Amino acid sequence: MDGQPAHGHADDTMMRIDLDRPLAPGGDTANIAMDFAFRVPDHGSDRMGRDGTLYEIAQWYPRMVVYDDIRGWNTDPYLGQGEFYLEYGTFDYAVTVPAGYTVAGSGVLQNESEVLSPAERERLAQAMRTEQQVSVITRDEARARVTPGTRTWRFHADNVRDVAWAAAPDFRWDATSWHGVRIQAFYQYPKAGSAWETSAEQTQWTIKTYSQLWYPYPYPSATSVAGPVGGMEYPMFVMVHYGSGQASSTFGTIDHEHGHEWFPMIVGSNERRYAWQDEGFNTYQNAFSNERRYPGTSAFAGYMQSWRQAVDQRVDVPLLTPPDRIDARALAAIGYRKPGAVLLALRDNVIGRETMDRAMREYARRWAFKHPTPADFFRTVENVSGEDLSWFWHAFWYTTGVLDIGIDRVDMRTVDGQRVADIVLTKHTSVPFPVTLRVKYADGSTQDFRFPVQVWNLGDHYTATVPARGDVVGVHLWPDPDVPDWNPANDVWGDAPAVDAGMPSTGGGLASPIGSRP
Repeated sequence: MDGQPAHGHADDTMMRIDLDRPLAPGGDTANIAMDFAFRVPDHGSDRMGRDGTLYEIAQWYPRMVVYDDIRGWNTDPYLGQGEFYLEYGTFDYAVTVPAGYTVAGSGVLQNESEVLSPAERERLAQAMRTEQQVSVITRDEARARVTPGTRTWRFHADNVRDVAWAAAPDFRWDATSWHGVRIQAFYQYPKAGSAWETSAEQTQWTIKTYSQLWYPYPYPSATSVAGPVGGMEYPMFVMVHYGSGQASSTFGTIDHEHGHEWFPMIVGSNERRYAWQDEGFNTYQNAFSNERRYPGTSAFAGYMQSWRQAVDQRVDVPLLTPPDRIDARALAAIGYRKPGAVLLALRDNVIGRETMDRAMREYARRWAFKHPTPADFFRTVENVSGEDLSWFWHAFWYTTGVLDIGIDRVDMRTVDGQRVADIVLTKHTSVPFPVTLRVKYADGSTQDFRFPVQVWNLGDHYTATVPARGDVVGVHLWPDPDVPDWNPANDVWGDAPAVDAGMPSTGGGLASPIGSRP
């Protein structure tokens, strides 16, 4: 340390180094130099891998733990299911490989003139002048890259939490750009599948989509690599499984892994303690991306199915459970799909789409390159919406409660010459939720009514009294399908009206109740 021997204490995968002097606030530094060795597992391991001459390398150097104002030094060990919690910094790293290899990595290549041919450099420059895909290393060139000796590839990355890289002697390399971002795809062909021939465009599409949704992509490059790792994210760099002949076979994973550039690469939550705060947010935003890419599709039903399976297998736990304490059978549900489903429900049926989108943008703006806790997210949504959502966070984050509100019966009566319908509802679980009712009349017309979550403040039974334009022949509770209701069978009464493909949750134009009885 600072040129002098340091005193370190190793404990499994963690090391503590005691400083000879305290670091003063305001920019004081200590320089730590360390020799270390890393042996690539023969058949790879979780979140990295090797397949023949292709290497995907991550978690390969000593990394500083985060010191935050909540827990001090965050010394939770890496156990697999829980991912990472890392500090932002500047990285300069070099990878020396056989001269015939191509290296892809986090950050920007610094020595193009030393490792690329003049033709490759020109093609890469061309890719930065267009949003069309350009072949930097073609199929024929990838097959012929056999050169004696070694080469060193040098990369630089600013304001990132980590770096990773991949290398192979037969990479095809496609590139394009968007708003000054160099977008790249590296893959072996035909092994990776023809879907990878459009993967640079898929990567570009993803970066563009999330930049427009939440927060402008702040980095100078975005790279996708095909290999044995099924899907893993690092700053500016993701590993994605081999594809097939269908372009859609790679899009979902490319979209998901690059979605992580926002959560947790830009918004640096503690993945080791809160899987939902990156995987859940990412699964939530993947629903929008997938629906934009493939109109007419919807992710909500699949998210609910995964959650149901966890409940049926009795492995459901609260969302705030650290991922290393989640049964492996439930990790996809608790870390990914359940938070995706309930966040969609919050957007579509509680605070409204426009408000939720503003809240997510504000959350990204407030916490870019910082370390938010769950409470920081909750607080941001409440600040933006102006609503007390403690009931929502408690129900879906702190407990394993599920939503089940049903229609018991419908009674018609007349009040001061006005026909009204009393729709008797029961909350069968501890979870409250705002009520939307679609009423169907004898002439086939329908009318929607909404009631706030506070109707459940006085108990588990509520009678919604609504003005009726005629005889009510059917009622449907929650005609919007994006409600996480556990028992749809009791959501209908009589000749129930049809449900929507997706009903906006902003309430303009809907009739209001004229009265109600608890």
